[in-house]
Amino acid sequence: MDHPPQAPSRIVFVLAALIVAAGLGGCSQESSSTAPASKQGKTTSAQTAPPTVKRDLKSFDVCARVPAAAVAGILASTPERITGEATMTAYASDCTYTIRRDEGAKDYAMVWLYAPEMWDPSAAGKIEKIGGLGDAAYLEKEGSGSFKTVMVLVKGNFVLDARADTPEQARELAKLALKRLTSEGG
Repeated sequence: MDHPPQAPSRIVFVLAALIVAAGLGGCSQESSSTAPASKQGKTTSAQTAPPTVKRDLKSFDVCARVPAAAVAGILASTPERITGEATMTAYASDCTYTIRRDEGAKDYAMVWLYAPEMWDPSAAGKIEKIGGLGDAAYLEKEGSGSFKTVMVLVKGNFVLDARADTPEQARELAKLALKRLTSEGG
């Protein structure tokens, strides 16, 4: 009794298994798609939300987009006395600015970028809402050690976290960073 060769059926089985695995691979992750518009013609904000821009935070250099020389005036310094150092991880990208003061003292300021999914004003404690920055913004009234922190949401793009010594500096740093990070190529 002759039997047909088994190799083609094994190949078909392996290919089918790979196709199924590829199709189900993202099932454990939350979908970023939105529900279809209702039949009555009504839409919700979730249905009209802008598409998410996927930044590769592991390679996005905040210091290159918001250089130390550009923030020097906001931080009461000069370009010669301020440096920026970038840190990039899978979940955030930041620039830490070091301001050299007289007699060896140093001050610091920071600009962080997170994925927009990280926006959570409820985690901040007491906040003061700020208008005119991104889609939503607030000043943290407590936390972050000696820093004053302004958080800004740009829906579908990023969360910006600007930290400085005073609330005014944090606001101005957030404005500058927002302008530079949302311009073309940002």
